[in-house]
Amino acid sequence: MEKINKLRKFFSNEKIDGYIIPKSDEFFSEYVPEYKDRLKYISNFTGSYGFALILKKYNYLFVDGRYTLQACKQCGKNFKILTFPHQMPKDVIKDKKTRIGFDPKILTNNFLNHFFKKTNVKFIPLNGNLVDKIWKRKIKTRIQKFYTLPNKHVGQNFKAKGGAYTRKHFFG
Repeated sequence: MEKINKLRKFFSNEKIDGYIIPKSDEFFSEYVPEYKDRLKYISNFTGSYGFALILKKYNYLFVDGRYTLQACKQCGKNFKILTFPHQMPKDVIKDKKTRIGFDPKILTNNFLNHFFKKTNVKFIPLNGNLVDKIWKRKIKTRIQKFYTLPNKHVGQNFKAKGGAYTRKHFFG
């Protein structure tokens, strides 16, 4: 609950009533690396699909039927678990005018329209992800050197296959 309270502290500065946290990352992958799993960080939910809607006073976790029991066990203490399509955000937001913040790098208009249609929600794209602002972690990036395979394994070397393109052609 401490993480959620830290997240809510940003609501007044951003002039929002709530924030959406999806499972996906900027590549819209269903399986995200541990260091990008913002939904797991904020809720402890480890399933591959779902999203949290954190409002000023309530926390909701929306999952499909595959994950209802799992979500209840992992995060039922701090979240009300709702199973879509039987329960949708419109069921909790009702007709209230609500400003919901989101990270436009990890959510699409299609997602927002699908889950929040028939609501009186105004979506506020934010610069930066609010979860990232509270989640202090070291992200290790692996940079590996580019290599070529020996000619005996490839049949033809890269010069024969691709012509005369060299680093000079791309970078001057």
